[in-house]
Amino acid sequence: MTGKFTERFVQRLDQLDSRKVGEYLLGLAREKGLLENIFNSMQEGLLVIDSSKTIAMVNHAAGRLLDLPSESVGSLFYESIRDPGLRDIIEQGFEVPGQVLIREFIVVHPQPRWVRMSRTSLRDADGKFRGIMLVLNDITRQRKSEQETNRVERLDFLSHLTAGVAHEIGNPLSSLSIQIQLIERQVNSMEVSPFRDKLRKRILIIKEELLRLDQIVTQFVQTLRPEPLILRKENLVKVVEEVLELVEEELREKGISLNRDYPQENIMGRMDSGLMKQAIINLIKNAVQAMPGGGEISIRMEKKDAYLKFSITDQGTGIPREKINRLFEPLFTTKETGSGLGLLVVYKALRQHGGYVEVTSQPGEGTTFTIWLPQRPERIKLLPAGGGNHDNGSPRSNSPIT
Repeated sequence: MTGKFTERFVQRLDQLDSRKVGEYLLGLAREKGLLENIFNSMQEGLLVIDSSKTIAMVNHAAGRLLDLPSESVGSLFYESIRDPGLRDIIEQGFEVPGQVLIREFIVVHPQPRWVRMSRTSLRDADGKFRGIMLVLNDITRQRKSEQETNRVERLDFLSHLTAGVAHEIGNPLSSLSIQIQLIERQVNSMEVSPFRDKLRKRILIIKEELLRLDQIVTQFVQTLRPEPLILRKENLVKVVEEVLELVEEELREKGISLNRDYPQENIMGRMDSGLMKQAIINLIKNAVQAMPGGGEISIRMEKKDAYLKFSITDQGTGIPREKINRLFEPLFTTKETGSGLGLLVVYKALRQHGGYVEVTSQPGEGTTFTIWLPQRPERIKLLPAGGGNHDNGSPRSNSPIT
């Protein structure tokens, strides 16, 4: 469109007075502005690099995704684009000009994001190579949604499987417990002797191991079994302080200090305080285990849009990026003595509340777990039809539909 306009303008240039020239220039500017508006309003990121490997065009979406300022236009792509993986993909486009590439990968700068990219070559009317164009789509939310769906499906499957396995293990455990008690009675009726004492020690070990096995099965079933959600209006600061009061002495003994980075005022929201305390305790335990030599745990809270935001940061060794997506899988742990159930408790509690948990970590720099808890509105109370009894204001009658 702009090329035809310019061609007509040049052909008639000698026939135009200064007023007509001004009108044509204004028309050209309007067409250019329209194209720029279309270019910059696209949700997909567009990046054009000419044959000299110079950035020729970049729209707003690509600028935001790759942290490219407007001044990057006119610079060499390898000077402005800081993500090494993307630089390699662009370089390959010049090495194999005719190749069309579609790929999904993680852009690590300015922050890790999943991107679907299409790379094509640009040629003029004579077929001469003029550069490459990249179309970029941020698919991070889609990937997270897929991961969440897979995690929920695995958790539901494991819940059903665990119920059956626990039942099958529970029956022989009960039989073993009864038999060992009968044996213990017979041993106790024997005459006192070194052999009798040795048997009693063996029986005690067996009973302790049976008890431990029963506790493991019980803990696993309780972790996976959904509990009824009892929502009440609670002060998140108060809930957190009650947890910290329980663990603060233990933290001091381990050389760990607490940094309370939040205002000592009410942060109100509807939640099940019992489940939230379980989640917070497990996050604190996780932070403690990440710092065997001591350190500092920072806790932050605030209201953020439609959520209550709670975060806990440790000064541990950090978590490799490839392991972060597996943290909430049952039995997965990054620690030698971990059970792989603590973070599952956190995930389950947040899932029941309709919230979610985020993890950011850098190896050697610590880890931050952030809980996003939706601020559930009170259900609107209506007067009963026909002048019946009023709402008694009990917690159950006020609970929202979940």
